[in-house]
Amino acid sequence: MPLRIYLDSSDYSVLSDPDRAAREAPGVLEALQRLRDAGLVEFFFSAAHLTEMAPVQPAYTDAALRRSSMLAALCGGNCLVHHETLFRAEVSAALGLSSGAIDPSDRNGKWFPEGATEMSPVTEADHLRSIRSTIADVLPNATRAQRRRVQRKVTKGGKLRPALRCALGRGAEEGDLSEILAIYPMRPDAARVLARYIAGGATAAEATAAFESSLRDPRWMMQWFEKHHDKLTPFISWARGPAAQLTDRVRELARHVEHARANPMITEERRVSTYGPAKWEELQANMLVGIAHRFGEGLKSSAKLDIALVDKDCPGISTAIRSLHSAWHSITFENPRTPKDSDFVDALHAAYAPYVDVFRTDGFMANHVAKQVARFGTTVVPKLSSLPEALRQRGVVASP
Repeated sequence: MPLRIYLDSSDYSVLSDPDRAAREAPGVLEALQRLRDAGLVEFFFSAAHLTEMAPVQPAYTDAALRRSSMLAALCGGNCLVHHETLFRAEVSAALGLSSGAIDPSDRNGKWFPEGATEMSPVTEADHLRSIRSTIADVLPNATRAQRRRVQRKVTKGGKLRPALRCALGRGAEEGDLSEILAIYPMRPDAARVLARYIAGGATAAEATAAFESSLRDPRWMMQWFEKHHDKLTPFISWARGPAAQLTDRVRELARHVEHARANPMITEERRVSTYGPAKWEELQANMLVGIAHRFGEGLKSSAKLDIALVDKDCPGISTAIRSLHSAWHSITFENPRTPKDSDFVDALHAAYAPYVDVFRTDGFMANHVAKQVARFGTTVVPKLSSLPEALRQRGVVASP
């Protein structure tokens, strides 16, 4: 069975730049490709990779496309499910609602959170709401009865009239798709299917499949994010929303860290006393159980979870939070620095470490993650250049 490898986001940057690869990791890409082609290893990506790759300025688009192309070349459709899906599955197991080992892998590139069907961007209801809003805008002084008469001309029984459906159908085949493409990360062919759906020319299943087909293409996602990263579109809200469940608790800990470091009234002795091992462990335990309970809401009423149960049945949650907590303890007391947003993304990456054989992360996080996943047999590699040797130590060698 091939070893599962999870690369660091920075690895895709290095490997997609021939000059950097030659300087920082000579021969690594070729070695990894040989191992993959020999069926000895396989690579997996996650939503956290795409979040970090997304260009925040047009100038970064070319680099983002190179990174995503390298990711697609190495991983293909191999990904690990969105952290929300993983965490919910873990909590379900902890509550006794499911049995068997959790396998978070997906071979068809479904990195995004559940709910694509509910988030289908073009629905008849959306158009009906748009029609009602337009009527109100065009006839601001009309009476309710007048607005209803106009609405009856385009709808019947809460549905679009056949003539309007035909007009929308023509627009779906020939019309401008810019509005759809500005809101949702879809290839033009997929957007046309969704436009046909509202016009009655495609099924809901076809519309959903068209939408998801675009999401499964990392290269297309990078192109879309470059144009729309600054807009709070329905898609961006949907994709980022689940992370808020984890972010709230992380930010709470960040405030404790900053308070401990920045308050001039707190002496070193008091800081150690207030944020010493016992208090730090209490904060960590509260965060772990609190996050698990949040994901347990809706799964089982009056769910009871404790720290031992979370550590045992929720390895992703446990590894993510304990690694982050350990790292932040380090930057508070050993090598002081301000917590960064990237620390949170590192924690999301770490959530997948228990589910792979070899996990790449940077030198700062490596020790913190390694302590948490030793029980799973995961090899944590702190440098990309060290990856081939780490694989050799795992008995994986390919012929030159």
